[in-house]
Amino acid sequence: MLGDRLQVPWEDWSGWLPCDRAWAVPCDRTADFTPFTRSTACKSGWIWRIPLQHRTGNGHVFSTRFVGEDEARATLLAAVDGEVQAEPRLLKFRAGRRVQAWKRNCVALGLASGFLEPLESTSIFLVQKAIQDMLRLLPTPEARCADEHLIGEFNRLSDALYERIRDFLILHYTVNRREGEPLWDHVRHYALPDSLRHKLALFDVRGHVPYFKDGFFSRDSWLAVLFGQGILPRDHDRLADALPREQLDQRLRELHGRVAAHAAAMPSHTEAVARHCRQPLARRAS
Repeated sequence: MLGDRLQVPWEDWSGWLPCDRAWAVPCDRTADFTPFTRSTACKSGWIWRIPLQHRTGNGHVFSTRFVGEDEARATLLAAVDGEVQAEPRLLKFRAGRRVQAWKRNCVALGLASGFLEPLESTSIFLVQKAIQDMLRLLPTPEARCADEHLIGEFNRLSDALYERIRDFLILHYTVNRREGEPLWDHVRHYALPDSLRHKLALFDVRGHVPYFKDGFFSRDSWLAVLFGQGILPRDHDRLADALPREQLDQRLRELHGRVAAHAAAMPSHTEAVARHCRQPLARRAS
């Protein structure tokens, strides 16, 4: 509706997020039942591993600019750690968004509005947030049409959210240290969006990380990627000087001890699932 009938352009972000395909396949679950998804970089993209009670979901997100579909499929099958339960399924996508998510009487939600690759699994959140904003800005039943101010505010919120998530996804790629591999060399040296360049410059000069009231990723998420890739600021926030270093070190050690004690007292993920939400084993079709 938006693209064909209302002529709302598509803004292509594949120059920054070049991955455009994904192979997906389930396999038997191994004993490694972790309470988290594992994302592992590989030659021409990354591989996900999502352990569930009765199977493990696996996938390989890749860029066809740097690897063929058959080679990417083989890479995925070589990485699974259980017996494959089905044939791999190929998914095609393109990173970007409609420049207007709401025009006239048409509102785009979810994939109709845009797509950001699944590295941080943001699709469900984007749908939920768009529904919340739409309900808050819908015109009254008596209005013949939506006020342009309401439409403009919805589009402003949508644009800001998509761009902030886009920047965080690009960050994973551009700060990588995988040298000698075409995809990773490419994303490490391309021109960044102005908004991300600004964020990185603020971090460089004093360790500032973004915080947005309507954002999705916390400061800790940004720091995890930046510090995890060895990106350190040249200077620090002056508020850090308000507490003597010895006292700060003592408080951090106490905090670390409390966290470790609580974690040690908790049941494992396998035990917690078995105790509170175990599902009956589904029979595999013969």
